[in-house]
Amino acid sequence: MNSGSATVGSAIRAVLPKGSNPENSPPGLTARSRLNAPDARQNLELWRDPPAFAPDLFAASAYLCKLGGVLPYFNPSPYFSGGENCQFGLNQEDRKKADDASITWRQTSKFPEFCKDLWKTLTKNWDNPLLPGFYDRVEDCAPEWWKAALTLTMVADMACERILQGKAEKFDTEGPFERMIKWSYLVQEKKAQSKSVEFRPPASLTMVADTSVVCVLPKMRIAPVGATLRNVSRNLSLLPGRGEVRCYWSNIGDTATPSEDNETLDILLIPEPRRIGSIDFVPQANGNRTNNVLHREKWNWDNFDLAQNWIKTEGNRAKFLADCAKLLLKAKRQSRCVNAVILPEYAVDYALFEQICDKLKVIEPRLEFVISGSSNNCHGQSGNMVLTRVWDSQEKPEFHITNSRRKHHRWRMDRRQVEAYALSSALNPKIVNWWENTPLGRRELYFHRFRKASVFSVLICEELARSDPCHEILRSVAPNLIFALLLDGPQIQKRWPAQYASNLADDPGSSVLTFTSYGLIERANLQGHFDPNFSIAMWKDDTGKVVEIPMPQSDGPRGVLLSLWPEHIRDITITGKRSEERAWRYSSHFPIVL
Repeated sequence: MNSGSATVGSAIRAVLPKGSNPENSPPGLTARSRLNAPDARQNLELWRDPPAFAPDLFAASAYLCKLGGVLPYFNPSPYFSGGENCQFGLNQEDRKKADDASITWRQTSKFPEFCKDLWKTLTKNWDNPLLPGFYDRVEDCAPEWWKAALTLTMVADMACERILQGKAEKFDTEGPFERMIKWSYLVQEKKAQSKSVEFRPPASLTMVADTSVVCVLPKMRIAPVGATLRNVSRNLSLLPGRGEVRCYWSNIGDTATPSEDNETLDILLIPEPRRIGSIDFVPQANGNRTNNVLHREKWNWDNFDLAQNWIKTEGNRAKFLADCAKLLLKAKRQSRCVNAVILPEYAVDYALFEQICDKLKVIEPRLEFVISGSSNNCHGQSGNMVLTRVWDSQEKPEFHITNSRRKHHRWRMDRRQVEAYALSSALNPKIVNWWENTPLGRRELYFHRFRKASVFSVLICEELARSDPCHEILRSVAPNLIFALLLDGPQIQKRWPAQYASNLADDPGSSVLTFTSYGLIERANLQGHFDPNFSIAMWKDDTGKVVEIPMPQSDGPRGVLLSLWPEHIRDITITGKRSEERAWRYSSHFPIVL
């Protein structure tokens, strides 16, 4: 075998470069001495014992399963007794041992002897090839480390029952791993406060795993189809390293988080701006022009900026704020409680967002979160952003977390779209593709816990359609709700948002709401080329239900009150483990007109 080939040991070293339990390493053995050693096996003592922290064990064993392509060879039947082509399974006795080990670990904090034996199987195969093609060629039966790695993944996952998602129904107290994570979380938060810097949650639940290689976060739904790690775990999700996308699990408080069963989730949708002028789209002054004459070789592309003329003056900003407040007051007449307010892509800026949040929380003290697209973030940096504010406490408005992040992909508006939205007077249709002028920078993705067992995430326009880089992460964590903020035409079943919303509704089973401002819809309707359509939002969930939500027809500010209800559902892994979860379902929508 080529010494440079991937092995079981090289994968474990990649995830745990300092050893399984660096604080308990034998005297004289350090990560530096390991790196300087001519033979990595000489320092195998660093990984002799399995990681004592369950998320770290999950990171290492699940990474082995993923990199080694183990899952396609797993037969999910508990009665599987062996077969050809490297197929393997877990019988009923194997599954009971895994269950007992996870319960013992969670309840007593004592590492199970059963798992130590499985880890020995991995270290015994330290120098064996990682890639499955080797075994396909030379063996008829599966290598023993496959079953050991998958079983360890299951045990570590089940030991983290409902981690950071409120107390599990079967247990009265939180597990030891959750206590340690919360302690670490609070230490980091205090450090950030002492240095007067913005606090952001940790990238991973792990303690010693290298987060540039792999991250671990809590998990909500279980993918209903497929044969991957996403179908195996029910409490933890394995994510890529934090280099390409930095993920955050936000709002982990338990004491004040409301229960799903208390009430429906009533969301006020405010589709501002209602009017968008062609002059809001401004060609960027760049090297594509000389004396305002296009360079022939640049006819394929150019850039545009979006001017927020609807909030440009102090008068416009004051009216925008007042209209939002009036719409919320009107919505309160139709609901026991308005739980959330959402505005579309690029609707406001950060200063106005803060004013809106403060104003609306006074009007509706039980408001749980506000989401909006924005032209800058909390640091004053310009770009296409999404802003979220989630309140930790219903009673104390000062207890909240506000986050901002950049859009992952630029909008490319082709000639067809320029003509459909009647923007030719601003964006020369001679240009084949107009690209949005927004910096991208570091890609981030937030998962916001807002109820005991409910988490939402937010996408910005193109992120819904482009699978890279965030869809793998969304499918792994599987939030209950995904909101996609758009600057787009009508939200109807035959257009692109419906197609991509369906993909995420089917796998991992999230409920998806796409939502756009009314401005471009109106511009398209006024041309009269097609039958008018007024749908500003569209709902899609894993039952196949699709609902188009129209803009109320009236003059002046308008919105829609969307009511959702939580359904108890039971997900199941391909190893037979069941999980009680919540899925948000569409109930109704009602026009809010001033």
